[in-house]
Amino acid sequence: MPISRWILVALLAITLGGCATSPPRPPAPTTDEIVQMSKDGLTPVEIIQRIDESGGLYALKASELANLREQGVSDEVIDHMQLTLIEATRAREAMRERERMWMFGYPGYPGYPWGYWRRPFY
Repeated sequence: MPISRWILVALLAITLGGCATSPPRPPAPTTDEIVQMSKDGLTPVEIIQRIDESGGLYALKASELANLREQGVSDEVIDHMQLTLIEATRAREAMRERERMWMFGYPGYPGYPWGYWRRPFY
């Protein structure tokens, strides 16, 4: 195959690959729904699966977490709710640090020319 055909195939693959979309996520269950699922007898694994499928993040105070426990939500579900928030926060901070290094250079190395006059995004 000549090089022009490979380029055409590559461009076609890139173009068609951009058309693929993923289905929308279901809405994240509220804390009241999580309590109700626990009362309805769903296992912690099923509740965690529902939270993961929706991508739900729960920034709850310690008193709210204790209240969930008193209402019958298992420790496994509560731990998972906290863990997903911690992991999302770590990922966000890692992206901010990577962006900062991209803008201003790594320690001991000169910064990139566009980093001297441009402020970081945070």
